[in-house]
Amino acid sequence: MFENGRKTIGVILCDVPAHYQEQVCQAISSYALNKGYNIAYFTFFTSYGVDTRNGRGETNIIHLVPYEKLDAIVLCHDTITNPGALAKVWEYIDTRCSCPVVTLRRDSGKYPCVLVNQEHLIENVVYHFTDVHNKKRLAFMSGPLDHPDSIARLEDYKRGLANRGIPFDEKLVFEGDFWNEKAKAAAEYFTMELEEMPDAVICANDYMATSLMNELIDKGFLIPDDIAISGFDDIWETSVAMPPITTVAVPVEEMTQGALQLIEKIWDGEKVERVNFLDAKVEIRNSCGCETFNMQAMLAKRVRQVKDHEEILELIQTNTYMFVDLSDLNSLDGIEHHIRLLGNSNNHVRNFFICLGEGKGTNYPKYRSANPGFAKKSKAVGAVMNRQSIQTEVFTTSNLLPAEASEDRPMIYYFFPLHNNQYSYGYFAISYEGVYAINKTFQNWLAILGNALESIRLKQKNQGLLHELSNLYVHDALTGLYNRRGFDSISEEYYVKAKKEKKGFCIIAIDMDNLKIVNDRFGHMNGDLALKTIGAAMEYAAEKGDACARVGGDEYNVVGIGYTTEKAEDFVREFHGYLEDFNENSELPYLVSASVGYYLMEPGESRQVEECINLADAQLYEHKKKKKEEKRDNVIRLENDG
Repeated sequence: MFENGRKTIGVILCDVPAHYQEQVCQAISSYALNKGYNIAYFTFFTSYGVDTRNGRGETNIIHLVPYEKLDAIVLCHDTITNPGALAKVWEYIDTRCSCPVVTLRRDSGKYPCVLVNQEHLIENVVYHFTDVHNKKRLAFMSGPLDHPDSIARLEDYKRGLANRGIPFDEKLVFEGDFWNEKAKAAAEYFTMELEEMPDAVICANDYMATSLMNELIDKGFLIPDDIAISGFDDIWETSVAMPPITTVAVPVEEMTQGALQLIEKIWDGEKVERVNFLDAKVEIRNSCGCETFNMQAMLAKRVRQVKDHEEILELIQTNTYMFVDLSDLNSLDGIEHHIRLLGNSNNHVRNFFICLGEGKGTNYPKYRSANPGFAKKSKAVGAVMNRQSIQTEVFTTSNLLPAEASEDRPMIYYFFPLHNNQYSYGYFAISYEGVYAINKTFQNWLAILGNALESIRLKQKNQGLLHELSNLYVHDALTGLYNRRGFDSISEEYYVKAKKEKKGFCIIAIDMDNLKIVNDRFGHMNGDLALKTIGAAMEYAAEKGDACARVGGDEYNVVGIGYTTEKAEDFVREFHGYLEDFNENSELPYLVSASVGYYLMEPGESRQVEECINLADAQLYEHKKKKKEEKRDNVIRLENDG
């Protein structure tokens, strides 16, 4: 993979900007850089829902993973909330992978895993509240009650109560969502709907803990004086909350290092334990009532929080400008300069590739599909290495990157789907300096780019339709030549050009012989064939740049500049020669023939286009009249000879 001779580890996970996923990616990237491995992160977002058109477009990334080519896979399957997508990942791993597969934080039942020993941790939080702070009325905010982590943590909560002789009261359990959507309802329930307010609320994760605390503070309650709070996972926000939140710290760096060390052992042919545990610990802070406040540490974290907030505001503004900028584009030429990743020198971006599928047509995006998977071939329409645009060739999609992207150093890339709702165009690959992970607004940025691809596609389609209509407006449907309208326009253009350049201006008039007889005796299909043959003969005889037109049923014109009498006669000879060859080789029961006349306006001569056409027609009819007289004379001669 990546054509640099290094082992490549694929990492499949969802919602990279989330704190846990960010920690996982940073720890894996750091380890890989130290050991010289390539890393390919395959990731998508779930905040727009699972069973939606957008959700189907997002989860398409799982079909990009080159399961057969990777040297190892780390799967964070507890971050993937789409059951269908996760089932497909397992199917591909089971049927396509020959490399080591290790899972993080949840046991698959089949592959080696690194787990955090969570037993007794909520129980220990219960003991801390009861033994240290003398809390007796302890509530629990779970995640979805059917979620494995919710089940385990709720049982731990019950066991802690039982060991302290506190009866379990199901009314003190509120079903949350492992997110912040139910915080307001939970605050209302604990403070208004229960007969007696709890002393403390133990939350099954930190997102619920921080959002619940904010809602309680907004309602006028003091934390921890009125209600104490605890969380689980130790996301960064808990350490900068006011007050900082007591939580359970998961050793993410140790966990990811353990997973990569398992992979190395398997590479070396060693046997490994299938289930490997690491211990978590309770991180005591102020929200439980302990005095652990460190002003210097808090100020440092507050400074970082303010900087992060300012960065997000700046990114939102940049994304808005990008949206406006992309809305004006009619093609993808130079798009790397419009997506605003190169304007900010501090955004850690090093390389990126907008990889679109190869398909029909000449303009990108060529590929658009609602079916699972990606085109077999791709092209990086926007390619940047070391923050400089480069040109790349079409490449095999399963290679993930064009050959021009290969580097001797360890290559670490994030791969995201590029789509508009369920329709996929390709994918986006990005590499950062160091171990930087995706910013908080990147999902919005990708959505803007996906919408821009659809907008450009529609513009190009509409331009194609307009071009088609324009062609129909000025071209003859049967022969493909200009029609009367087109000829009138282009003959005027040629006339002006000939006058300006002081060149000869020539109008050639052609009239097919016996069209009515062919139609009446042999049908209109044969008549159409004869008309098209006349058109082919004209294009054969015409000079490069001449304009050929069918201006009536059996009437044709040619207009050209730079003509001499010799060139005009050459046209007549070539035209008739083409028809003679056609008739000689044709098995049709009729001959295709035509009469020709022309008028050549010499430089300096002053006539209008219409007058030139009339003079060419006059010569045409003279030739036609002469042909009829010759035919009549031949008939008389034959009768006299008889």
